Amino acid sequence: MLERYILTTTGPQATTSPLIEANLIMLVKPSVDEISQVCDTFDLEKLTFKFHSSPEEVSRFHTTTSTVMNNPQLLVVYDFVPELATIEQQLTPVIIVFDSQRAIICTDNRAIKANDFPANNVTSFIIAYLDQCQDNLSTALMSYKPEIDKLDKVARTTINNACLRKLTDLTRHIVFFYHTMNDQGETLDAFLKSPTIADISQESRLNIQIQQRRLNKAIHIFRDLLDSIGSLFTAMMDSNLNNLMKFLDSAGIVIAVAALISGFMGMNVGGLPWKSAGYGFAMIIGLTAIVTIILALYLRKKKYLK
Repeated sequence: MLERYILTTTGPQATTSPLIEANLIMLVKPSVDEISQVCDTFDLEKLTFKFHSSPEEVSRFHTTTSTVMNNPQLLVVYDFVPELATIEQQLTPVIIVFDSQRAIICTDNRAIKANDFPANNVTSFIIAYLDQCQDNLSTALMSYKPEIDKLDKVARTTINNACLRKLTDLTRHIVFFYHTMNDQGETLDAFLKSPTIADISQESRLNIQIQQRRLNKAIHIFRDLLDSIGSLFTAMMDSNLNNLMKFLDSAGIVIAVAALISGFMGMNVGGLPWKSAGYGFAMIIGLTAIVTIILALYLRKKKYLK
């Protein structure tokens, strides 16, 4: 979808004017033809928007080339779209090409509307848009906290496949956030120091920086929490395996002693008690059972089965 606006004192106003006359162009889930139209109109490299829906896109800020725009800058940051299916799709790039007179924004997020921001110039609109993107990222990230807390509580009492699958999914999400925000932090630092936004207040700059620092801190905390939960799962599985091995070893000892007694008493050797008695077999069974029970109780008392 290709939308065009004029920036007025009251904010963006939709227009039907030619693209070249618009101050703000919004490419929302654009088609190939729409991207080509914008690139042709403003003499932009078509590769600029090639990865607009791809997780392979990288966050960056630098000057780009155009014979139509005046010293255009290219800014790539990330937004979060919860309606999409996978974390690769949800963490979607936002590609912004701008100069002092106009901005071109390419995104997959249909929820953000240009009219939501009462900005009357290009740089103030971009700052407001970035602020909304960071709010979306923060909301998505903090939504993982209750799931991590629930997983931590369950991990202290039991281990099951559902918990392990949930741990894997959350870890995967946090890993994507971690690497994405690492790139974005450096990009925003470069953008906020750029003379192209010299008219933006220090308060607005600090707000963007602080939000990014909060995101990075939350990501590191959540990643460490998931690591500790994974370590707890591993320790519990090792403990359960050790208990199983102790049980099997103890059971093997008990069975071996019973077999030894019955085998020894069953040998055809003179002098053994009850050799010729009619009740000899029952006596051997009884003796074996008594010794086996005593040994089992002894092993249990020694906590080999715990």
